[in-house]
Amino acid sequence: MFVAFVLHSRRARKSMAGRIIMMLLDQPIEINDIVAAPAATWWPLAIGWYIVAIVVFVTIVGTIVWSVRAYRKRRPRRLALRQLRQHPPQTLSDVTLLLKQATLAYLPHERTLSWWEFLSAQLSARQQRRYQPLLSALCEVSYQPIAEQQPWLEPYREFAEVWLKRALPLLNKQQQTQPKEQGDD
Repeated sequence: MFVAFVLHSRRARKSMAGRIIMMLLDQPIEINDIVAAPAATWWPLAIGWYIVAIVVFVTIVGTIVWSVRAYRKRRPRRLALRQLRQHPPQTLSDVTLLLKQATLAYLPHERTLSWWEFLSAQLSARQQRRYQPLLSALCEVSYQPIAEQQPWLEPYREFAEVWLKRALPLLNKQQQTQPKEQGDD
């Protein structure tokens, strides 16, 4: 009996569902037009584009900051070279004064006490070999009368220009490896 009831209820449901479908099909159906989705826009950007924009911005700002710092760091050297070219020194002591002023912009006075060795130490090995005779002679000639200094003036000016271009600004490595004064032990 239970089986007959279940079968009867299934048949009844099927026939009822069929009747409902037929009634719905007989009625006109109102169908809306198909609306296409709007085209994908480029805004808002994906997260990757924001990251790329930030990296580019930081790189540009970092480059500008580094360039300004490097430009400011080389200012004493530029001023010394300009003075050397526009107003050539007339004596060896004027050239030495110009070099010392440029050097003191980068180092404390205590690091430059042995002046001639300091000048030589800032150059490459090839330049040291080239200018060693000049520096050795200048050690002695700089205390002579001005008339005896004149033959050495032009080579010393050339040396000063090369030294300002090559040795300044001093690298951190060069500043740390300067020979220190030896005390009495």
